[in-house]
This record gives sequence, structure tokens and C-alpha cells, in this order.
Amino acid sequence: MFQVVVGVSGVLSLLVALYLLYSYTRRGELANIFVSVGLIVYFILALLLALEGLKALESPLAAPLGALVPLLISLGVFKLVFPKWWRYYAIYVLVGVVAITIARVAVPVVHSIAGLVIFLFPIYAVAKKTMPMHFIGVSLGGLTIGIGGIALASAAMARPILPLELVVALLPWILLLMVIFFAYGFLLGRR
Repeated sequence: MFQVVVGVSGVLSLLVALYLLYSYTRRGELANIFVSVGLIVYFILALLLALEGLKALESPLAAPLGALVPLLISLGVFKLVFPKWWRYYAIYVLVGVVAITIARVAVPVVHSIAGLVIFLFPIYAVAKKTMPMHFIGVSLGGLTIGIGGIALASAAMARPILPLELVVALLPWILLLMVIFFAYGFLLGRR
């Protein structure tokens, strides 16, 4: 069941990414490219998880690829919410990718900042009425994967929050919910 649900979430993310790429050709909104590439990277990770299970997380590519997803999606969110300032955040994204590639200890810091952008900025934009209410879906997707990520990270610690078996049982559903919320937020939460 794990592989099937993860595979479904990967295919759904690919479909959303392809739609956003198509939408880019119609609107020219650069944020669509950033989010699309992030979702395509997620598709690759989901494919690896579907084929290899949790063993895929041991790959040396897992951390850099896993960090690209929130970095690129957060760059898209930043571009939508603060269109005048997104280039500064793009520099942070580039530095973050380099830092993660060089030192794996940078992953939590880079991941956390990107996660906060994904979670907080849509709430801010909706509260300021610069984005439609549906854009909150992006925050819900960020919250969902944040909870899953914390549970997964804690499973590797001496005193995990939840037992590893429970985390493994919930992870595919968390990933699927994340993609559904992102699809809702990015597809319906736009002007």
C-alpha cells in the first residue's frame, strides 16, 4: 500500500506540474516554473520511494533532492506574494542548494526556512487580500509535510515522537495530502 499511495502522489504532482507549465506558456508567470520544477523533483523522489521504499531515503541524492522541493516551491510562493523581492530569496535558494550539497548538516536550516515561507506567506497574502482564499491550500500543504517531516526525522532519533511503524504507515497519506493541498492552493488560489 505504501508504494501505491506514494506513486499516486507522485503522478498527481507531475500532473499539477505539467498544468502549471502549460499555464506558464499562457500567463508567463515565473512562479509556475519554480513550483513545477519543485513538483517534478517531488515526482522523482516519489518514484524512488515507490520503487525502493524507505531505503530510497538512504541515497546520497535524497537530501539534496528532498531539499530542492521546498526550496523551489517556496521560491514560487515568494515570487507570488512578494514579486518585487523574490530575486533576493532566489539567492538564498542558490546558497541553500550549495550548502546542502556540501554539508548535509545544512538541511534542517534550509528546509525550515523554506517550510516557513510555504506555510506563512500564503496566510499573509490571503489576510492582506492580495491572493484568493484558496491560496491557503499551499499553507495546508506546507503544514502537512512539515508534520510528516518532523515525525520522520524524529523516528531516527533515540526518543522518537511516534513509533517508526506509525510514521511509515502515515507517510504516504501525508505525502498525498500535501500534493492535494498544493494542487488546490496553486491551481485555485490564483488571480
